[in-house]
Amino acid sequence: MKRVWIAAWLVLCSVCAPAWAAGLVRVERLDRPAPATFEALRALPDAAYVAQPGAAQLSGAQNGRGWWRLRPESSEEPRVLLVYHPFSARITVMAPPDYRPQSATIFDPGPQASHSRRSLAFPLSAAGPVYVGVEGARYPLQIAVRTSAEYAVEDHRHVRVLWLSMGILVGVSLVVLLFWTQLRERVYLLFSASMVLQLLYVLCAYGDAYALPALAWLGRFGVAGIWFVATSSTIVTVLFLAEFADLRPRAPWLTRALLIVGAWIPLVMLVLLVSPWPVSKAWFPPLGNGLLMLANVLAVVTLAAVWLRGGRHAGFVLIAWVPLVTVSTARAMQLSAGVPLAPWLEYGLPVMQAFAAVVLVLGLADRMLTFRRERDVAQLHAEHDALTGVLNRAGIITRLNRAVAEARRKRQSLAVLFLDLDHFKAINDSYGHPVGDACLCAVTESIHSETMPAYQLGRIGGEEFLLLLPGVSDIVARETAEQIRRKVERRCREVKGMPVALTLSIGVVECGPDDSAATLIQRADAAMYKAKHEGRNRVVMLDTQSVAV
Repeated sequence: MKRVWIAAWLVLCSVCAPAWAAGLVRVERLDRPAPATFEALRALPDAAYVAQPGAAQLSGAQNGRGWWRLRPESSEEPRVLLVYHPFSARITVMAPPDYRPQSATIFDPGPQASHSRRSLAFPLSAAGPVYVGVEGARYPLQIAVRTSAEYAVEDHRHVRVLWLSMGILVGVSLVVLLFWTQLRERVYLLFSASMVLQLLYVLCAYGDAYALPALAWLGRFGVAGIWFVATSSTIVTVLFLAEFADLRPRAPWLTRALLIVGAWIPLVMLVLLVSPWPVSKAWFPPLGNGLLMLANVLAVVTLAAVWLRGGRHAGFVLIAWVPLVTVSTARAMQLSAGVPLAPWLEYGLPVMQAFAAVVLVLGLADRMLTFRRERDVAQLHAEHDALTGVLNRAGIITRLNRAVAEARRKRQSLAVLFLDLDHFKAINDSYGHPVGDACLCAVTESIHSETMPAYQLGRIGGEEFLLLLPGVSDIVARETAEQIRRKVERRCREVKGMPVALTLSIGVVECGPDDSAATLIQRADAAMYKAKHEGRNRVVMLDTQSVAV
């Protein structure tokens, strides 16, 4: 786990470079109500403005809403005014030489010329003060003035990091969705939906979604659309975590609280968000953010509790979830406080989403492997005899059918041995069933010691066994049967200290051209009964023309 954390930190450091200075000499806030016209705004005296202590921030009692006058540094190169992460805000700019008002939001349809929606960009073609109006801002806004070349470099870095992360999310989502189409397990659909909604949230929050023709229609919903996507992402992600990490059986009360806070209450909020009542939706962001924070805390606590109780997959979620929650929380707090985002925070969200997607895919793969092992163990138990550990009747008949088909396909020989313990009922009656069970185990051990790994042994009745010898002729099979008979006679004179004098009667047959699994068993059984009738403790072989009577 430590290596994973170090790798995540190195990725963040490698893709994020330090930011440039703001390019502003002075930022002044209008300290009185704005006049009715733009001309009157420009005519206001200097006394109407109050200088801001920070030269790269639009902040104040109204979270940056209002009018501002900026004085950029002098430069002979073409420049742009950048307003970073405007989110819900509408920005109006009046810049020299003509001071014609320009308004923009991240929700405007169509791409901006030559740059992304990470920031709203307004060209500055002449020297002089710049007037900026802000409406609908929810937190202080960061601003900067860059040369066109500087901003191109900065924006290209943003595009590379963002779309690399989004590409990983898209690829992972598609792969997992293909798994769902084949496996039809809900956890894969929830995972894919969670990744798609997280991707959509990042694109909407940055504004890049509205520049894409397929998603431009989302802009008509404004900031409420972002709230809807973010809340839907939270609901689906919580449902995915509960199912993937198997939270309910190991932490039922914590899981119930997590589902209430992270899924059911947000679902009610979504219904109210899209309904006409209440008219004002100002209650949604503080309630939604509070529930999100509480859901994150509950998720981490629940996952940690389940992981400590042996939930392996909860550990994968913790590795993926904790960095993502940490970065998203720190990012939200800094934006709300108006503090400039460090590069690792600005790009940490999409990068950590991609990191989480990769870790969770590994977790899904581990989950599939776990289920496969459990299935294999269940199948092993279903096909094997609990007492002796050899194949049971169903298991050995299945193997015999395969062996017959394989022998015909490859045109090779196949021999079958039918083995029966002599006087086994008398041993049980005289010495008890524990000794009888020990006799069965001793016989299987003796058989295994005299056979090849390719041979397959199964118990088809109380004291009856079937041994398959693929690629072996009847002559070699008879020799093998004699070795087994002598080994049992010698080794099993005493079992558990009792003089049981155990012996075997063995019938040997070779698969003929018209044989099936059923006829092979019938003929081998007939050979074994012939050995019984001839005095027991012997081997009898029937040729391919002989049939059961």
